[in-house]
Amino acid sequence: MQAIWDWGVALIIVLQAAGEGLAPFWRGVSILGDEVFFLVLIPLLFWCVSPRVSIRVGLILLLGTAINSFFKLAFAGPRPYWYSADVRAFTAESSFGLPSAHAQNTVGVWGALASLMARPWAWGVALLLAFLVGFSRMALGVHFPTDVLAGWLLGIFTLGAYLLWSEAIWRWVQGFSLNRQLGLSFGFSLLLVLIGALPALLSSHELPATWVQQAAITQPDTAIHPWSSENAVTVGGTWFGFTAGVLLLTQQGGFVATGPWWQRGARFLVGIIVVILLWAGLGAIFPRDETLVAAGLRYLRYTLIGLWIAFGAPLLLRRMGLAEG
Repeated sequence: MQAIWDWGVALIIVLQAAGEGLAPFWRGVSILGDEVFFLVLIPLLFWCVSPRVSIRVGLILLLGTAINSFFKLAFAGPRPYWYSADVRAFTAESSFGLPSAHAQNTVGVWGALASLMARPWAWGVALLLAFLVGFSRMALGVHFPTDVLAGWLLGIFTLGAYLLWSEAIWRWVQGFSLNRQLGLSFGFSLLLVLIGALPALLSSHELPATWVQQAAITQPDTAIHPWSSENAVTVGGTWFGFTAGVLLLTQQGGFVATGPWWQRGARFLVGIIVVILLWAGLGAIFPRDETLVAAGLRYLRYTLIGLWIAFGAPLLLRRMGLAEG
């Protein structure tokens, strides 16, 4: 791998030299693949556009993140600025680099939207955004070209698998009682946690000292902890809360996201306040270490976020007269 990393460093140095001063722009582009952006996008789609759209985008995002977490820990590849002092890091990351989650999630999310719109221009926009986000991660010094390429390929795989099999799986799930459906949702969420965290459980957790030292020199305010299972637990909790919420909401008559712009804006404002309280508020209170207690509380926190987006908020908004069932 060293030859591939050396080639990647050489390319990144050229990109950074050619794009001197563009770091703020690339940071802005990179936001389109961030967790915080998706934390806003998924509820926005659910409450203000269409629950069906939000469900497709959300599930593809969660499945892709679980797959990405597995491969990140399995490959245990460095970030470029951990590996070479010649790479400038315009942002910091504490996880492993291969494959790029930003590149993968951009393909999955924007590809999911394009598949629903079924217009050539929508696919063109999705391809453009995937390219720009992947390119931004190299220009910012946090991903090798091979990280980005692997992320794009996994994003295509996840999107294709979902589009191919999701309808058949949903028909199968509909044949069970609600309690059985909720049990399947919970069991699959634990499977996602296991998939994402398995390589960390089997690893010795040793890192080359040069990576740790170089990362500390380049980004002294961000300590790296790449063996963390936080992402896996986050995915599992969100999956259970979100899918359980969808199942419960279906029993309550569903949710209609149409209406005038002011009504949609009011829905989003009411709902997102609670999302922020759960995400930032509980995030500040709950521990962030690698103990089982911390993992359990993180699972609970993201379960509540998913449940609020897909069930709690729709019910409240209906009762407030801001939406219909």
